[in-house]
Amino acid sequence: MRTVSRYKVDEVIKSTHGKIFSCEFIKKDGSLRKMVARLGVQKNLKGGKNGVSEKNSLITVYDMIAGGYRMINLATLQALKISGTQYEVI
Repeated sequence: MRTVSRYKVDEVIKSTHGKIFSCEFIKKDGSLRKMVARLGVQKNLKGGKNGVSEKNSLITVYDMIAGGYRMINLATLQALKISGTQYEVI
């Protein structure tokens, strides 16, 4: 298992270039969420406003199980699994 800094986790996720990855993070209500996600999906876009900005450390991904767009809070991210490699976020 590799460790990755909370400041570098954004770069690690963006380095997937659209490949499927899994993650674990703490939701806003305090519960643990496990998600299988992917970047770069443009299916079912409706042209609304994206709530992501540099201030709030959110990243928009496509949830492969639920079939919709979700946001991951990088500040509460616990673990990642990309191409068989486990990452622990410290």
